[in-house]
Amino acid sequence: MDGAVIRNRNTMKKILFIADYFKNELNGGGESNDNNLINHLSKNNLVLKTKANSVSLSKIDKADFIIVGNFVTMAEGVKKYLATKKKYIIYEHDHKYVKTRDPSRFTNFDIPIEQIVNEEFYNSARCVVVLSKICKEIMQSNLKNTKVHNIGCSLWSQETLKFLKQNASKKKNKTLCIMNSNNPTKNYLKTIEYCRNKNLDFEAIQSQNHIRFLEKMSNYKSFLFIPTVLETFSRVCAEAKMLNLNVMTNKKKIGFFSEEYSKLSGLKLINEIETKNKKALEFFESLI
Repeated sequence: MDGAVIRNRNTMKKILFIADYFKNELNGGGESNDNNLINHLSKNNLVLKTKANSVSLSKIDKADFIIVGNFVTMAEGVKKYLATKKKYIIYEHDHKYVKTRDPSRFTNFDIPIEQIVNEEFYNSARCVVVLSKICKEIMQSNLKNTKVHNIGCSLWSQETLKFLKQNASKKKNKTLCIMNSNNPTKNYLKTIEYCRNKNLDFEAIQSQNHIRFLEKMSNYKSFLFIPTVLETFSRVCAEAKMLNLNVMTNKKKIGFFSEEYSKLSGLKLINEIETKNKKALEFFESLI
């Protein structure tokens, strides 16, 4: 038995997962996505997490496969080394190919050449995995030599999907909620101002515990979200719809709403996202 275990370990792929932050440091959408992917890949591979600002070339050389999440803090020399020497994929969360980090600032998402950054790094990736149809279209239009694949979803844990299923039909006893967030792209203060100007009766909800946040959200009939940037997917909007809330937002700025299945709600949406998650994880495995 021990010998079998050793042989299995020897045949495991050594995956280096590089990111600016991980979920234990920052509980954002990108970090949650990365964490769910890491947990899945760790079942059959050896996954080493390392920070983008301190990753060494020796760690890179020892890896069988490299996944890059957010990489704002990565040194230019490391990006150059990866681009010219290694096979890697980018798991794209927030438009790091444009200086503004927001392609919606440009008419028809047509980004001026002088605003494009990290082009070689994107072009040299074996694949850039994006979360929504609109993100794939924008990237293909502006980075014509980049290989892009759309998984069409964010990634959720089985625990979270189970909770969403259990609460999808919960009776709503409150009217409208907004998300209390310190992230400036979520536009919390302007959202409050909008509600007051429109005389909307609202409550701001927050929690460091994600399940607790969803539990709070499940009590409301509607969710208002006015982001300042193009959201590559927007987990919170998808979660609101999975909990059968009416989502009030600018759908053109939400990647989730570029997907056909975003018309669904409740259990039908949860089941579709569960299927999308399974296919997405299978795609990552096929790359590795």
